[in-house]
Amino acid sequence: MELKRILARDTRSATERAISLYGPDVLIIANHRVGGQTELVVAVEMATAFGDSHLFDSDNPFAKPATTHKEPTLDLITNFGDHLGEALLGKAPMRSDPLLNADPLLVQETKRDEVRSKEIVAFVVEELAALRREFRVSQQAAEWQSGQPVAHAVQPVVQAMHQAGVPAGLRTLLVDSIKDHDSTEDALQAIRELLTSSLKRGGEPGAFDGVHAIAGPSGSGKTLMAARLALHTAAASGTDKVAFISYQDARIGAWNQTQMLCAQIGIDCYRAKDASTLRLLLTELSQRTLVLIDTPGVQMIERITEIKSVHPACIMHAVLPADASAVSVQRVLKDAAASASLVWDSLMISKLDEATAPWALLQFMCNENDVPVLSAASASERLTDLVMGFTTAQLVNLAVSQLMPSQAQAQVVPSRAQVQENQQPAVMDAATFNARYKSSRPLRDTL
Repeated sequence: MELKRILARDTRSATERAISLYGPDVLIIANHRVGGQTELVVAVEMATAFGDSHLFDSDNPFAKPATTHKEPTLDLITNFGDHLGEALLGKAPMRSDPLLNADPLLVQETKRDEVRSKEIVAFVVEELAALRREFRVSQQAAEWQSGQPVAHAVQPVVQAMHQAGVPAGLRTLLVDSIKDHDSTEDALQAIRELLTSSLKRGGEPGAFDGVHAIAGPSGSGKTLMAARLALHTAAASGTDKVAFISYQDARIGAWNQTQMLCAQIGIDCYRAKDASTLRLLLTELSQRTLVLIDTPGVQMIERITEIKSVHPACIMHAVLPADASAVSVQRVLKDAAASASLVWDSLMISKLDEATAPWALLQFMCNENDVPVLSAASASERLTDLVMGFTTAQLVNLAVSQLMPSQAQAQVVPSRAQVQENQQPAVMDAATFNARYKSSRPLRDTL
């Protein structure tokens, strides 16, 4: 018996390769991960290992392959860590694994993983740069605010801003506008009015008919948002009037998820692997009231450009989670739109629960004038959870509600006159406490 090493992208590929090289009776001794790949240690007969066709031995660098059969040497496939090191250190890209490239079944998935890893690395690098900028702005704002006295009643709100992760620039503006208020309620109301007035935009979301495309970063809930829109339209117009198209989404299990969602709604779903197939589907479905196109998060700009070239009148919707970072918001609402030469028709917000503080999105909307109008939102993973006609005022109320801790009244420092007047603080009865708590409770029921 002779022990041999086999390196492949995953366990399935390594097993298939072992069977193809040494037959179906090959004995697998060990299986573990090495350098981002799966390594199999197999036991083979000596005749198989050193037969007429001499095989490459990765453990023996002095072995010479025969001219009749040459096994390519193994290079580690480029993974996320490799790309991150390349981006941060400026190294040249690593070579891909020729064994994987030789397998036509894995070429497409390998290329997609490499593109995805490069996009993640670029996103991480931008996030690090944004954190450095935010740190510098916070230092400058702290020096300026140190000379600006803040009323005792406003201090819990300022502390809540730091805990909620309000960006330094927006936090400085809000603190400067409320630093002289006498009560927490007045300060919160001033924040609401300031943000609401800054976010006023013209225009209303149009009707959901025709061809609509849903785009956004990976993990933002695009497929589920599209399914909610399909359910909303099917309930009003009928299931035979709505169609769902999954466009170039090669993720494992993505098509199965789409089929399950469409089966629950009762609508037809289709899969387009390229632009020509999408064109044929749109021609075939031209009589439908609503056609929804779900796009992947990988290569978002390329997919948007292809859809617009196939159907220029397609209505484009951006989907962002409520807790999206400033980099994510910038990449989708501004950079992607500029690269694809389009204007977003609307913005949809997902994952809009009470534990989310959409401050990065609010800051971007305050700074930019061409932000798309809000059209829909969802607060959970339920298929029926869809808020149509979602407004900026509701988004502001959700954000401001995070600035009012449940114990904020107890954190307010009393003035010196109050201490001198009541050396022994009176015990607050239950009725008074409930009345004050109710008056200061955040407006979370507006959603």
